[in-house]
Amino acid sequence: MRAAILAVMMTLSAAGVRAEEHRPYPVTDCGKFTTQMDLNKCAMDNLKSADRALNDTYQALMSKQDDAASKLRLRAAQRAWIAYRDRECAFEVGPQETGGTIWPTEFGGCMEQIAATRIRELKQAISCTPLACPAH
Repeated sequence: MRAAILAVMMTLSAAGVRAEEHRPYPVTDCGKFTTQMDLNKCAMDNLKSADRALNDTYQALMSKQDDAASKLRLRAAQRAWIAYRDRECAFEVGPQETGGTIWPTEFGGCMEQIAATRIRELKQAISCTPLACPAH
């Protein structure tokens, strides 16, 4: 499982600009690094970039909500999504104690990929019109 995650992440990193087209936030090409320490830092930097974009997108959608009940539903959904993301990556990557030095790269890559999907979902909700999207 870890090898598959790393292979996907390295493929995206090596793709450079093409990978950025699929990520709704700025990323660094981690494929240019050769040491594990640099790869780990790069993965964490990309995760921080994804987290910033996720928070900005969430806040934009929250500000679009018309009433308190809708805001509460969005907040609950986001909290449930965060719990899902954390558990999914813990399952996919495994515990840090047994992950070795590559664990931060794998875990950061997992968290970032799931965040990119969530950002797209939230952006889609932002661009919805009442006639085109279900009620929130």
